[in-house]
Amino acid sequence: MLKIVLLQLPVPNNPAANVPLAAGYLKAWAYNQGLLERMQIEIVPRAIADRGGDRLICNWIAAQQPHVLGISLYTWNSERSLQLVSQLKQALPKLIVVVGGPEVQRNNTWVLQHPAVDIAVEGEGEQTFSELLLALEHQQQQISLPMHNQAQLPYPLVAGTLQYHAGQLHAGLPRPAMGSLDPIPSPYLLGFLELRAGEIAFIECSRWCPYGCTFCLYGRNMGTKLGGRMFGSQRVLAEVAWARQQGARAIHFVEANLNLLPNFRELMHGLQSINQPEPTPIYAELRGEHLKPESVEALVQAGLTVAEVGLQSANRTALQAVGRRTDLEKWAEGTRRLYQHSVDVLLDVILGLPEDDATSTHATIEWIQQQQLGDYDIFTLQVLPGTGVRNDAKRFGMQFQDRPPYYILANHWLNYQQLRALRWDLREQAGLDPLAIEGMPQPACDVWLQTCEQAIQVIDQPIRTIILDCRANLSLTEWQEQGQHYADQVASHVVIVAHHSDLAVIEAFCWPIAQANLTIHWDVVLDQPLAPNALRQLQQRWPHTIGYLDRIAVYRRWQAEPAWVQVTPRWWIRCDWQQALDPLSYEGIAEVVWQVDADQASAAIPVLNRRGGMGIVIEAKQFEPTWQELSEHLAILAPLPHD
Repeated sequence: MLKIVLLQLPVPNNPAANVPLAAGYLKAWAYNQGLLERMQIEIVPRAIADRGGDRLICNWIAAQQPHVLGISLYTWNSERSLQLVSQLKQALPKLIVVVGGPEVQRNNTWVLQHPAVDIAVEGEGEQTFSELLLALEHQQQQISLPMHNQAQLPYPLVAGTLQYHAGQLHAGLPRPAMGSLDPIPSPYLLGFLELRAGEIAFIECSRWCPYGCTFCLYGRNMGTKLGGRMFGSQRVLAEVAWARQQGARAIHFVEANLNLLPNFRELMHGLQSINQPEPTPIYAELRGEHLKPESVEALVQAGLTVAEVGLQSANRTALQAVGRRTDLEKWAEGTRRLYQHSVDVLLDVILGLPEDDATSTHATIEWIQQQQLGDYDIFTLQVLPGTGVRNDAKRFGMQFQDRPPYYILANHWLNYQQLRALRWDLREQAGLDPLAIEGMPQPACDVWLQTCEQAIQVIDQPIRTIILDCRANLSLTEWQEQGQHYADQVASHVVIVAHHSDLAVIEAFCWPIAQANLTIHWDVVLDQPLAPNALRQLQQRWPHTIGYLDRIAVYRRWQAEPAWVQVTPRWWIRCDWQQALDPLSYEGIAEVVWQVDADQASAAIPVLNRRGGMGIVIEAKQFEPTWQELSEHLAILAPLPHD
């Protein structure tokens, strides 16, 4: 029996949103085709996929002894996924790795040529993947089947698949998109997808977009007619009802233009009926020009609380250059209606679009203010494989990263230094930290003050926090042995709290863990201000594979090369607030966090606001009546001003 495992890894700082919807669809379609009667398909449990470290995930998959591993590749997980597969293939050398998702594009050669990839599925995957499994089953049984362009290839080349072999890309026959989505069963209602209480349910409404914005890779531009490329209202409503029963904290509609669906009114009416009492909050992407008063009213009554309404730019020339058709006046009018109904609006502005320079970008921000719109967020253009801007990159003079997130680094209108300065300026204006790294997990400060009654104390499974007493009577060799013991138990984000900090002990203990988990992120909390140069040197030696978060951080650099900054481990210096220390002496290498007893907070706050630093941790032995007043001035793990 053919055994298949499906894996999807999360955004680093948002595992709660890692619903493997694509994997669920693949299994649901296989069920529809009767394949589950002859094959075993298992989706990696979210307890493993969402938070597991490299070794833990690989060990779990290896224990299943699969013949095929299918992976959903997105910008945030593709490098880590393929790094894990490279590691996994050492244990399972005959494993067939099949990749799919938005990262599979003809011009994304680093994925197609990756040594860990055997077969790539291009475009919509349900039909292709099931046919591929049948072909692999026949191959396993040594049944010869005629395959298009099969000569000399190690695996069947079914329609919709790609194989890179002997220095050449081989493509199967084109796979047309499904004419109707109705035959695809719901993976939620079949019980193929987990949804734990307090998580977000991602529910797909259609696979279509009437627009052709060239920076977008929604994968749904099927022309202006929707046809059968949407799921029926009753199926969508049944999934919402199921999610509410599971205790979902929010419903996220996976739909580029919810208010443009032909069944919009029917869907809203149904939601108003089933999303009661105590409506589950709804998140949706909307098209601002079409937000009529009755549409907004219907959305709010259905439970809408958060809406993403992309502006991208108010420069009509830039919008035209990327094929975005926006009536700016109607867009602003419709978007204001959301504010009037107290909907949280995510208003996006993209930096680095062709035809947008510093002047026109500032004009976009001024236009937002003139139109009496709310806060905005700043995004850097991603020159995604398979998009129009990638195809036109030479014409626009675009320089960009060759790996995710594919950030633009320069174009004909802005060089790297100009783009970097503009990004910094606009993020500050928007109240955003210019140095923040989107997607970076944050350490929980509630464990920082815990004592350690033994040499090593671990918290959670997989292990997310390890508290060390560096004065414990262990040799460096014994610390290394302890690290080896924990190497296959850690999470994808590990916090080390080192009491009586000793860098030699930290290195000896962490090294075996890091070498076995090259893609995980580390936070190391020190209880004394060790030398900045020593921290920098240890960070440079730290076992780590450059990946998504490191490239997200590129704009911390003065120059665009190399197009990444190593962001792990991240060092934190935890100091008593009365200790004389200048946080600027650790700039660029560590963050200083002040430790304050609650009964001393009123005296400490003014002093620390003058010193600066990353924030304050209150040791709450008792709460004073002044706590509410202090909380107005307190920034927990948020940068403090510096005089």
